[in-house]
Amino acid sequence: MKERIFEIRARMRLAALFAITFVAVTVMLVLISGAFQIFSNYQAQREILFSQQQLVAQEAAADVSDFIEDKFNVLETAVTLENVAAVPQADQERILGNALGFQPAFRQLALYDASGTLLTHSSRLVASRSQGFIDETTILARQFDQSERYISSVSIDAASSEPFILIAVPILDVFGDYQGMLAAEINLKFMWDLVDQLDVGETGYAYVVDRQGKLLAFVDTARVLRGENVSQLIEVGEFVEGKDVDTDGAYVGPGILGDDTLQTFAGLGAPDWAVVTEVPTREAFQSVVQAIVRSAIAILGSAILAGAAGIALSRWLTGPITILTETAAQVAQGNLDLRAQVEGNVEVNQLASAFNNMTAQLQELIGSLEQRVAERTRALEISGSVSRQLSNILERQALVTAVVELVKEAFDYYHAHIYLFDDKSQNLIMVGGTGQAGQQMLANHHQIPAGRGLVGRAGQSGRPVLVPDTSQDEAWLPNPLLPETKAEVAVPIITGGQILGVLDVQQNITGGLTQADVDLLEAIASQVAVGLRNASLYEASQQQASRETLLNEINQKILKTTDVDEAMQVAIREIGRALNASQTIVRFKQDGETDDDETKQKAQVNGVHGQRRF
Repeated sequence: MKERIFEIRARMRLAALFAITFVAVTVMLVLISGAFQIFSNYQAQREILFSQQQLVAQEAAADVSDFIEDKFNVLETAVTLENVAAVPQADQERILGNALGFQPAFRQLALYDASGTLLTHSSRLVASRSQGFIDETTILARQFDQSERYISSVSIDAASSEPFILIAVPILDVFGDYQGMLAAEINLKFMWDLVDQLDVGETGYAYVVDRQGKLLAFVDTARVLRGENVSQLIEVGEFVEGKDVDTDGAYVGPGILGDDTLQTFAGLGAPDWAVVTEVPTREAFQSVVQAIVRSAIAILGSAILAGAAGIALSRWLTGPITILTETAAQVAQGNLDLRAQVEGNVEVNQLASAFNNMTAQLQELIGSLEQRVAERTRALEISGSVSRQLSNILERQALVTAVVELVKEAFDYYHAHIYLFDDKSQNLIMVGGTGQAGQQMLANHHQIPAGRGLVGRAGQSGRPVLVPDTSQDEAWLPNPLLPETKAEVAVPIITGGQILGVLDVQQNITGGLTQADVDLLEAIASQVAVGLRNASLYEASQQQASRETLLNEINQKILKTTDVDEAMQVAIREIGRALNASQTIVRFKQDGETDDDETKQKAQVNGVHGQRRF
């Protein structure tokens, strides 16, 4: 019961973890994408808004410009329909009076001839207030550019505190000759109404400034009448500095009323004024805020849908994974016969199939590992047995014969033999081999030069040489007496840093010899080296004992003689027998005698065919 509860909790944790991770990643991606989209939409909406506001400013500037242009058109129409400078004064007064009647913004009109002499003056003001206009236009007429329109800067009437400007147009005859000038004084109060009626959003407003930043028209006329300068405002300051319209289209900052507004300006050209429009930021960015809110709602909805989809997907995916986890846990406990159910989506199916394959391979690996461990244990046991048997053999030939036979039989090798170096360490002479092939090679006194073939390489380098496939080794030397050799390993026999020879085994299966065989044979080769050393010591001690016994026997026989001649005869006879010599000669040299003297005493043994001197 407890295990079942644990499995249910594990499944819940897996599903919850997967769901939380999936939802978190999905929502994060949606939010990042949404934030980027909101920012992009904001930038796009902002540019659209600024462009629209710039268009509003340009339209307002066009309306103000049309106001001034309309006044120029009235004057130019008056001087174009008839040569007003050449008609009688009564007609001149009629023409100027009509202009005053048609254009309420005109306060005064003055007509001058080509010499700058006043021809006619018409005014809505009393004569005392008109003299300043006449004086100013007289000076203008005498300096007038005969081919250009004229517009003055804004002036404030001291009596009425109203702003006004002067405009003038040249009078030309049909031949284009200059005939005079028609000037008018315009009351800009009429422009105030125009500016006040400009459509700048729902709560926005517009105002007109000159190049010095002086306020010319605004809804708050008191500020205009005071001649207030507003060049501290960003957009007005840019116009005063002579900058063109901002390429971004607008500026957000404190406006003429002190609140944050979206501002832009557009120049009139002639006159050198600019119309500035301002819209409160709350109204200006209302559409942008609404777009952001809509995007945020859409993003939030997408995040919720993504979260729900993630939870559903996690439940769909974690079911097969949990089952696979339970199967893995049972396999880990040793149930290698269990297999996972292959169900669910393609990836889970592939995972289950891979897990089943892994379990099968693990089962096979454990079985083969157990077999290899058993084989290794048996090999170690056999190696120990070989070592024990070798320790009891003290004769060299018997030793090497026993080694090759034991190694071949114990490990089921195709062939085994031992080579020992000659006295000059130039050739490896075969001293033991298995089977009929080994007997034949021993009879043929088979030997291999050092460095040649696998045996020669191992003997020269002092390192084992393993060839799992002899057909792939160009340096391998085939032996006609061993035609079935497919793999070979040669292990040097070393003792005290001296290479005594080589233990060589061959197998009739390609790949039948591995590094494990090399390790095992190295251990046996070390034992063989110890056995050979012991055999050499044993043979040396036996020879020494035999010599000492022989000398003792000869000495006893000599001691039994009664004179020197008899003793000499016994010594010569016994030494010849011990050395198996065909002739033994003893010479004595007299005092003063040389080797060339003919007189010599000899004692010889019967049947002599050679001689040995002492």
